Amino acid sequence: MPMASANPTVFRLQPDTVERETWGGFNGDAVGDSAYDPVNGKFVMWINDTSGSWGLSKISRGLMPHDWGTRHALLDNEVEIKRGYPTYDLILYIDLKLVNYTAYTPDNSSTNVAIVLFFDGFKDDYQVKCYQTELQFFSYYGDRVQSNQVWFFEWRNDSVAQFKLADNLKPGEYKHYNINLIPYIQQMMDYYHLDHVKLKHIEIFTEAYKGYCEFEVYQAQINVEHNWASQHLVKLLIIILVGVALCILALLILSRR
Repeated sequence: MPMASANPTVFRLQPDTVERETWGGFNGDAVGDSAYDPVNGKFVMWINDTSGSWGLSKISRGLMPHDWGTRHALLDNEVEIKRGYPTYDLILYIDLKLVNYTAYTPDNSSTNVAIVLFFDGFKDDYQVKCYQTELQFFSYYGDRVQSNQVWFFEWRNDSVAQFKLADNLKPGEYKHYNINLIPYIQQMMDYYHLDHVKLKHIEIFTEAYKGYCEFEVYQAQINVEHNWASQHLVKLLIIILVGVALCILALLILSRR
C-alpha cells in the first residue's frame, strides 16, 4: 500500500517545477525540443530521428539512477508502496494532445508518448538498477500503432513494465486521463518479485527511432488519495470488526462465570 504522508502531492507540473531536456540519442544526431508556451499554458515536445538513434524530448523531476543526477529537485513526495492491503490510490491527472507523428520506415520505426515512474526496488543500489512503470498514451512500434498491451523487459540494466494503453491518443486529439497508477505499479512489483518500492523520478516524454513525434501537455499531477471503497480496506475493516466482536463475546462469557 502507499504509505501515508503529510503531503498528498507527489508531482505537479508547472514551468518552474520540472527540467526540460532533449537527448540526441545513441548516435547523438536526433533533434528536438522541450519548451513551455506561456501564452497558451502548455508544454510542447517534439523529437525527430532519421538514423535510428532513439532520440528523446522530455520534462522530468526527481533523482535519476546510474549517477545521472537530479532533475530540478527531488519529488514533492517520494511515495513508498508495499505489498499488502492498499487503502490509498495514486492518481494521475493529465491532459495531452498528440499533434502528429511520422514513421520514416513504416515497417521498422518507433515513436511514442509516455509517462514513466522510476522506483528504488530495495534489491540493488538504485544508482545501479531501478524499476520502471511506463504508461504509453501513444505507441507506434515496428510496423503499426500498438495498444492494449503489456511488455516486460530489461533496458540498460533496469527492469521495465510497459503498458500500451487501450485508450490511446489519435493525431490531433486532445484527451484528459484520470488513472489510478497503483494497479500498474503492482503488476510491476508482482512480475519482478518486489515487496517494497519507493518512487524517485518521473518523466513525461516522447521518443523516436527512425521517426518523428510531437505532443503537448496542458496539465499533469499525481496525488495520493484515500480510497474508502477499496476492497482491501473493506476486508481489513471486516477483520477488525470480527476481532472486536470476538473480544466482546469473550468478555461477556468470562463476566458470567
